[in-house]
Amino acid sequence: MDSILKNWNLIRIVRLLLGIAAIIYSITSKNYIFLFLGGMLLFQAIMNISCCGSERCHTGNKQKENIYGDQIKKYKPD
Repeated sequence: MDSILKNWNLIRIVRLLLGIAAIIYSITSKNYIFLFLGGMLLFQAIMNISCCGSERCHTGNKQKENIYGDQIKKYKPD
């Protein structure tokens, strides 16, 4: 329950507003394909998940490793 009420950032608010707008549009225009889209955006905003899952598409601060020519094995098809 705490994750639903806390950590609201800009992207989460945008998803919430777009979801609500898509649901209202689908009901007023009777174009119900947008109801599914709005429901998905609303669900993502409430649960704080994205298309990539709860880990987000974050690469982090990983150190880049140098790759040298002697470490790469050449492809030899059989």
